[in-house]
Amino acid sequence: MFANFTHWVNRKMVRVKEKMGPFWWYALVFFCVQRLSDVINAFVGLYLVPRYVDKSELGAVLPLGQIGSVLSLPLAILCAPFAKFLNAYATRGEFGKLKQLLRDVFFVIVTFSILTFVLAHLFLPLVFSRMRIQNGMLSFLIVTLGVLGAIAPVFGSAPQALKKFKTLAWAGLLSAPLRLATMMIFMPIRALSGYFVGQIVPQFYSIVVSVFSVRRHLFGETQSIPYWREDGKEMVRYAIPVAVVIVLGTLQGSIENFVIRHRLPDIDSAGYYMVSRFAEMGSYMGASVSFVLFPFVAERHEQGQTSSRMLVEAMFVSLMCGLTLAAFFHFVGGRILSLTETWRAYITYVPQMVLLTAMFALRASIGCFVQYEMACARFRFLFYQGGLIALECLLLYGLTGYAFFSPWLPASWINWMASLNAARLDFLLLTMFWSSMLCFCFVLIHLLLRFQGEHRLIRDSN
Repeated sequence: MFANFTHWVNRKMVRVKEKMGPFWWYALVFFCVQRLSDVINAFVGLYLVPRYVDKSELGAVLPLGQIGSVLSLPLAILCAPFAKFLNAYATRGEFGKLKQLLRDVFFVIVTFSILTFVLAHLFLPLVFSRMRIQNGMLSFLIVTLGVLGAIAPVFGSAPQALKKFKTLAWAGLLSAPLRLATMMIFMPIRALSGYFVGQIVPQFYSIVVSVFSVRRHLFGETQSIPYWREDGKEMVRYAIPVAVVIVLGTLQGSIENFVIRHRLPDIDSAGYYMVSRFAEMGSYMGASVSFVLFPFVAERHEQGQTSSRMLVEAMFVSLMCGLTLAAFFHFVGGRILSLTETWRAYITYVPQMVLLTAMFALRASIGCFVQYEMACARFRFLFYQGGLIALECLLLYGLTGYAFFSPWLPASWINWMASLNAARLDFLLLTMFWSSMLCFCFVLIHLLLRFQGEHRLIRDSN
């Protein structure tokens, strides 16, 4: 009887998959898997971390995590073209090149990981003094997390390119319990260090799973084939704009988190940490869709097919899910934060929670567009996105540290910047939100102009 029921369920699932199509089916699978993991992650971020990390250090959790990303930027940039070409080689069935590419990744990782640790030894003491944090083992842990965070997408792109989504889904499902168990062991000993150990272990686990899933192509009898002479120039052409994307994204996240910790009181930086844990839920659907979107779009692009409808659907669904959650927080956010004594201290930050959720929804939709363009090796969006990110970062740090410009700017300008009182959480979040809104509007204009051009070409050809 149970076997018959299982067979019936499998048939129903196959029919649903056929109706939805492989793209939306796997997007839904990853969304469900990641949401199950997020139950544990929410417990970690909203209960475990505030319980063990002192309020004076709570606001430092997010910017400390970003520091590792900044230090490992050279490694992330060098690894960037690998993800694209792993997808391309898998689509073309060029497994000899794929094997050689994966092996070269190991050499790049070892070399630049050593350089990253040397850089951290020189740079991190200055950062810790600005963030009012004692060092201890944090330097080693933060750099390790940054290195693993830089290389994990590369190893993850190999099974992603081969569409081993079931393996990746199981890996994602098990990583959250592993993170929880690690943190529960180490955080009572040393809160911040234990937090970063808990972040490192799942990253290492995901890399091991990814390597194991492609072991046949990496260690099997497939003959390695050199790729640089044939594809080297194309890799460099692709890597340069991708490097700009990585640098801009990393610097934006790092400066946003760092300026809040550096310029604001401990209570405001802690409040930002707390409400941002809720607000990031607004990007959940977009993150799941983007992960699946890249290999499907890259494959269709290699085959000369269009996938613009897939992009529009992905952007719309990502945006609507996030904005719906923002509306939900607007009405019941206060009740949610009043559920526990720890959260109740931040109940006045509900408006910031709503604004952040809407911002994450916009960025999730923009992220779908960026993944789509990168899969098609198109980078014109950098002209406006890069300018907006640079302007946002300049405003965040420039207006909150206006005294630095006193020797060079007229006194009237300095007085105007002082009158803004920019070192407020509301001001910083509004700057971040409107930067995201402007970028989203530029993306819509970009797509509208492209669709008009495509429609004109089709009409002229007929």
